[in-house]
Amino acid sequence: MNSQLLRAARSVRALLALALACAVTLGVAACGDSSSSSSGSDGGSASTSSGGASTTAAASGASAEELEARAGKVDGTEWCGDRPITLGIHDGFGVNAWSKASYATVRSEAARCPNVRQVVAAGGADLQKSISDVNGMVAQGIDALAIIPDFGAAQVPSLKAAMQAGVRVIAWGADPSGTRGTDYDDYVDWDTKANGAAWARWMAETLRGRGNVVFLGGPAGTPVSVNELEGVVETFKDYPDIRLLTGDKDYPATNWDPAQAQRTMAALLAKYPDIDGAIIDYGDSTQGALRAFQQANRRIVPIATTESNAVACEWDRLKGSNPDFELATISSRNWLGRIAARKAIAAAQGIQLDEPSIFALGLTEDSTGENKPRCDPRSPPDTYFSNDLSEADLAKYGKTD
Repeated sequence: MNSQLLRAARSVRALLALALACAVTLGVAACGDSSSSSSGSDGGSASTSSGGASTTAAASGASAEELEARAGKVDGTEWCGDRPITLGIHDGFGVNAWSKASYATVRSEAARCPNVRQVVAAGGADLQKSISDVNGMVAQGIDALAIIPDFGAAQVPSLKAAMQAGVRVIAWGADPSGTRGTDYDDYVDWDTKANGAAWARWMAETLRGRGNVVFLGGPAGTPVSVNELEGVVETFKDYPDIRLLTGDKDYPATNWDPAQAQRTMAALLAKYPDIDGAIIDYGDSTQGALRAFQQANRRIVPIATTESNAVACEWDRLKGSNPDFELATISSRNWLGRIAARKAIAAAQGIQLDEPSIFALGLTEDSTGENKPRCDPRSPPDTYFSNDLSEADLAKYGKTD
């Protein structure tokens, strides 16, 4: 296609996107039923053919377990294609250390393709801004979108509008609900329910099947924490002497912010004189919870969370004076952003990329077993070692500019 035709095509698509954006903005409050979700956890990947003749990239041939061991890295860049395209990169939250690492994995992977231009934005934990960001990217003429839809079903209309405007959409890091293949091309993530179950099993075994446990989630209603809690609740059914103090249907919110997590944990400690274990779904939130334990002069109990250098170093520092403080972590899984970037770029190029989408992650660290928590005082506190991300790439790509 010559440059004049290409510009014309982009102009038409931009006008369509703006029209769809208006419809989405007006209708978002009434849209999105998670019961129609087909995102599942089958580990498969949806077709990324863009309607024309598609080709299959020279796939890594790696299983989910192998990709986890490699932090999502593969050799070769056949998935880049050769047509110049623009990739939109968005995080509905986008304001903490986890978001920084997520941007870095997506952006550094996309940077392997010299034909791919990047447009990056952060939702700032604001639903309306997240919707506006996506609509704006589509109007700018992006060809593909790798997005963390932290607001779940509420963001589906904007994703579907992007699809209808010709953008290939790969959701990752938060369950978008909706329907794969219609509302988005694919969804890449850990199996959040399985992770909740893994934390709960470890907690029950560590407490020898008896005790009072609290669960602290992220923002209220986020699909990540909702699904994790479901896995925790189902697993604890096998342990009748384990009591989930924070309830089976909802959770105290931390907003994935250490300061808020400290306040939330302090309130729980004041309310419950006997807490024997805590499941906290973000490592940096755990830092705040640990401060609450110390300020309340309470013994630190076993904690299950996600990995971070800071949490591992806190365990190393506090374990001696808190013999009951055991720690189990699951990979922070920002490395899944590499897979999301590849799938989005390949889809825009009409290349079918044969890689898994959903990963049931095992424990990365377990203070009661052989894989002790990894503390490296020479590395930044917000380092997540499972990402295999260099400090240089984190500094260069872990931002929106």
